[in-house]
Amino acid sequence: MSKGLILDMKEMEVTQGITSLIGERQWLVNVEIKDGPYAGRTLDTIHYYGANPAYDIMVYPGDEVILSLVVENNLLQEANIADYARDKYIKWLFLIFIVSILLIGARQGIKTIISLAITGWAVVKILLPAILTGKDPITITILICSGITIITHMLITGFTKKSLAAISGTTIGIVIGGLLAKYVISLTRITGLASEESRLLFFSFQEGQINITGILFAGIVLGSLGAVMDVAMSIASSTYEIHLANPKLSFKQLVESGLNVGRDIIGTMANTLILAYTGGALPLMLLVLANNIPYLKFINLDMIATEIIRALSGSIGLFIAVPFTALISAALYRHSFRGNSENNP
Repeated sequence: MSKGLILDMKEMEVTQGITSLIGERQWLVNVEIKDGPYAGRTLDTIHYYGANPAYDIMVYPGDEVILSLVVENNLLQEANIADYARDKYIKWLFLIFIVSILLIGARQGIKTIISLAITGWAVVKILLPAILTGKDPITITILICSGITIITHMLITGFTKKSLAAISGTTIGIVIGGLLAKYVISLTRITGLASEESRLLFFSFQEGQINITGILFAGIVLGSLGAVMDVAMSIASSTYEIHLANPKLSFKQLVESGLNVGRDIIGTMANTLILAYTGGALPLMLLVLANNIPYLKFINLDMIATEIIRALSGSIGLFIAVPFTALISAALYRHSFRGNSENNP
């Protein structure tokens, strides 16, 4: 694969025959290879589009594209347009993301970037390879998510009682929500093969080598982890500030304060999770609505049931984290008060 630049293009007459498709257009495209051992080379390639909007790659002079090079005996034979070159724009968006974190978050922004890097590394370098080698996705996901939770909270607030409360609440919420999802998946006999990607993955391995339902579980837990961490840290931090403002508050009063904060948060965070999963399933929902599929069939479709289980189990994990974080925060801060160590949140 190499990057290329469209220099010129000219439409050709499509010869009607067995292999031609209705609406297909054929172009003679002149491209320049921009990187790799053949950088600077220009050549002509025939490019087709118009037959299938889902796979068409409509290009114009000046566009950057990804080229699939055909090389035989170290000689470049041809180059085919494989896709648009999108990485430049993704890099710019990522740069804006980093700058936004640093400008608004300042010192905490740096810690956030570090925690994001560690999270990405853990998923790409540990979680995914472990699943591909046949490790149990459920066990490895819980371990990885627990590790991510500990590292993230430790980086943001240090080794404090606030971080301990947030870590505990997050872990409890994630584990309970995840186990509930696993139980419901087994009851509903969800296969995890609802998407094309899952089916492709399943058929790429020998039977029994990869656990598709376990991967579904891993996706549910990972998808809800960020929201649960957010809620747990918000409650732990709010309870600490309340304790600092009035150190004489009892354990019960601190718990009630934490729960009150949690009740305000869960309304928006539950919407966040459900809307995120709804957005992912929006084309499917529109397709179902357009074809007037009966409710009984709709609600029992594998793909719809999967998305509902994702959203609800993630939200339940979030709800569970609220009382546990409030209880643990109150217990830790009251202990801190009696020990006269307000400087150690």
